[in-house]
Amino acid sequence: MKTAGQILQAARLNKKFEFEDVSRITKIRPNFLAAIEADDYTKLPSGTVARGFIRNYCEFLGLPPDTILAIFRRDFIENSLGRIVPRGLADPVAKPSLWTPKTTIIALMVFVFTLFGAYLVYQYHLLTGPPSLVLTSPADQLTTSEVNAEIVGRTDPDASLTVNGQLQSLDKGGQFYFRIPLAPGENKIAVTATAKSGKTTTLTRIVILR
Repeated sequence: MKTAGQILQAARLNKKFEFEDVSRITKIRPNFLAAIEADDYTKLPSGTVARGFIRNYCEFLGLPPDTILAIFRRDFIENSLGRIVPRGLADPVAKPSLWTPKTTIIALMVFVFTLFGAYLVYQYHLLTGPPSLVLTSPADQLTTSEVNAEIVGRTDPDASLTVNGQLQSLDKGGQFYFRIPLAPGENKIAVTATAKSGKTTTLTRIVILR
């Protein structure tokens, strides 16, 4: 099936018109006439202009404008930017964006509720889970000639702390530092943090006094 451009070209050649002849009467530039006959509508300013040029060209050649424009619409479509593209070709730039003010508000609300939910889970874990406990000193399997061992670390500020069953005091922020005496040979040091929920965390170190 012939396109609108091919029909116009055949009619012009049949009447032995040059582009300059058509341009002089229709006031359509020769390069635009050539683009229409080649079905290359990217060279035309817009879809509205393209349809107007086709109508004027048809009237000049004695062709029925509505019929030729129907053939034109069969093969081409105007995108949201007003440009003519072949039917079936996607125009990614012209696709409407799914990101609207409404979706922005919804996304923000989901983010806030998710953040709030995560905070509640964290607080629940703090209240019901075992306390954190970090023991930076002494190192496990430490061999020393010192008669006292330095116990250094941190735990939750609300937790209670015991070392080998003896209750110890915490500094501000849950930090702790104290020294305990060592017996000759192998010493087992068990540090236990107990949360208000009763859950415990225990770390054990072996220190050998030579």
